[in-house]
Amino acid sequence: CHDVDIIKKDSGSNACIDGCQAAAHVAYALSDIAFIYPITPSSPMGEMVDEWAAQGLLNCFGQKLSVTEMQSEAGAAGALHGALKAGAFGTTFTASQGLLLMIPNMFKISGELLPCVMHVAARALAGQSLSIFGDHSDVMCCRSTGWAMIASESVEMAQHMALLSHLVSMERRVPVQHFFDGFRTSHEVNKVKLIDYETMKSFIDWEAVKKHHELAMNPRHPHMQGQSQGPDIFFQCVEAANPYYDGLADLFEQKAALLKEKTGHSYALYAYEGHAEATHVIVVMGSGAVTCSETAHFLVHGKAQKVGVLKVRLFLPWDSQRFLGALPPTVQRLCVLDRTKEPGSQGEPLLTTVAATLHTAGKHEIICIGGRYGLGSKEFTPNMVLSVFENLRSDSPKPRFTVGINDDVTNLSLPVGEWLDVLPPGTTECMFYGLGSDGTVGANKS
Repeated sequence: CHDVDIIKKDSGSNACIDGCQAAAHVAYALSDIAFIYPITPSSPMGEMVDEWAAQGLLNCFGQKLSVTEMQSEAGAAGALHGALKAGAFGTTFTASQGLLLMIPNMFKISGELLPCVMHVAARALAGQSLSIFGDHSDVMCCRSTGWAMIASESVEMAQHMALLSHLVSMERRVPVQHFFDGFRTSHEVNKVKLIDYETMKSFIDWEAVKKHHELAMNPRHPHMQGQSQGPDIFFQCVEAANPYYDGLADLFEQKAALLKEKTGHSYALYAYEGHAEATHVIVVMGSGAVTCSETAHFLVHGKAQKVGVLKVRLFLPWDSQRFLGALPPTVQRLCVLDRTKEPGSQGEPLLTTVAATLHTAGKHEIICIGGRYGLGSKEFTPNMVLSVFENLRSDSPKPRFTVGINDDVTNLSLPVGEWLDVLPPGTTECMFYGLGSDGTVGANKS
């Protein structure tokens, strides 16, 4: 297997892979067991780890990953919960309705402080119709489960954020949901330098591994857990988990520092790009952040506009101090973009989180508006980003809007102008046309 040959190289090697393989590469290396059930667009992750195990690939624990396909995502989550209770480090891969079937067990996994990482190729939920394409509707349904949530913007970042997620969860015992945009990132092929197993192994906190094994259910040293609690103690026990979430961002940054030391890649949990004295800033999460930052770069350097983009990676637990610290002090207006819709709400999740942060910090002078984009993998292009900035600059900006569609029903959409070319001069773009199973994708990967 070509993949296995590349993975086995000690020094790491460059490979053309997609977002699914980037996440699966790390999940295989740092897990004992995986319970899977295929669902588009996360299926390749489960297929790859199963193939690598069949090829006899040994991971950082010196063993093959145990891979079991269940009868549904609900069964996968239940089996995962059981494996974690038995002292294994487990993982799974899912999306959309499959993720929703896992929610009951997600509450148990986080409530019992079991280290686990779930890799999600974020996808639209079936509402008025089915859609297999990407947005954040599924992951945003999991906000109350107690899982940390971290987003990747690119294929390369998917590998690195996956690694940080496993290391943090292993050490702090808070489960982490690592997600990236379905198809846009999960199936994008890019050239990435793989982190080799020896490097990943050097990051592992072996004391944390030992502690997890010691906390496992074992008849040789029985202990009581999983009780049914009454009103006298339930509330207190829920609040007792607070210290595990407090300072979780600090631990993510500590692990990111180790990653930078070994690979040279540096990541901020809340990363600002744009004019140092920007007055108008977009806040966004996921692959849309790449489009926004490239457009902002064009507007700053080509049009001398004071604009910028704040890219959110760590969504939960939210770190208000780091978010506010990443904003330029000159900011006057913020536009928060969400890739999901919550009908009837005051605003979508990222918008309400940012608005609450500004309110709590007393930043009442900053105008904060919000919009929706990219649902069901709807195109999100530089001219749409420009439209968002133009609305933000207007005398009376639309406080809630959509961009990328023509809403002739409720008239929430922003007008979008002509195509905006933000690529550097001399850039060559190519488009490959392919029919199903004619080898086009495989040839491009080669």
